[in-house]
Amino acid sequence: MGFLVNYKGRRAYQWHIRGNQLMNSDAAKGKEMHDKALEMYTQAYEAGCREGNVVMAYATLLMRYGQYEKSRQLLLECEKLKLDEKSKRQLRQNYSVCMWRLGNLDKAIELLRDVERHGKTEFIYTVLGYYLIEKAIQTGDFEEAIAYNMEAYEYDEEDPGTLDNLGQLYYAMGETDKAYDYFSRAFHEKPTQVPTLYFIAKINHERGNDEKARQFIDKCLAGNFSALCSISREQAQELSDQISK
Repeated sequence: MGFLVNYKGRRAYQWHIRGNQLMNSDAAKGKEMHDKALEMYTQAYEAGCREGNVVMAYATLLMRYGQYEKSRQLLLECEKLKLDEKSKRQLRQNYSVCMWRLGNLDKAIELLRDVERHGKTEFIYTVLGYYLIEKAIQTGDFEEAIAYNMEAYEYDEEDPGTLDNLGQLYYAMGETDKAYDYFSRAFHEKPTQVPTLYFIAKINHERGNDEKARQFIDKCLAGNFSALCSISREQAQELSDQISK
């Protein structure tokens, strides 16, 4: 029985991965696969599946559906399950994202700083870079956010996440022209990146270029709003409504 339960959990994981692969090219099909994966994860978990990586993946998919508290509970449970060192670091990364989504930005930063001690990666530069922008907006002190995101830029000056972060950073600082340059470069590297599409639309709307703004916000609304996305579908729809007025 245990083998069959764990097998179902692994099958759910396969559907999950296929969904991830499709989200940027065919979001509707990707969502269908995620829906199926979520159903299978739930069934496997309720039947007793406790494979560490399967439960962690289940918790990650729950975040995509906005079920952050349930995800948090599963991620805490994962700490007691069998995971290798790489998976343990992945667990802290996922828990960091969950804490951010639940409004605990300081804890999110603390967790990712802990993972960072084992080596910086593209994920850490992008996600921690964004956290520090949010923190700077809260405090009004942008010094650390600037330093960290410029370090990320030196690490990879073509990374679309880093370019988008710099766009958001300079937009928050009121340097719209500089922000737009970074957003344009991010769009060139990754034309499907939701926050980039949103801010290009927003800046064009602010400049009175609503025809161009409409093109970008429509692309944004058709995009992949993952748990890591700094812009919500509700924000994008609100901007779309403003452009239509």
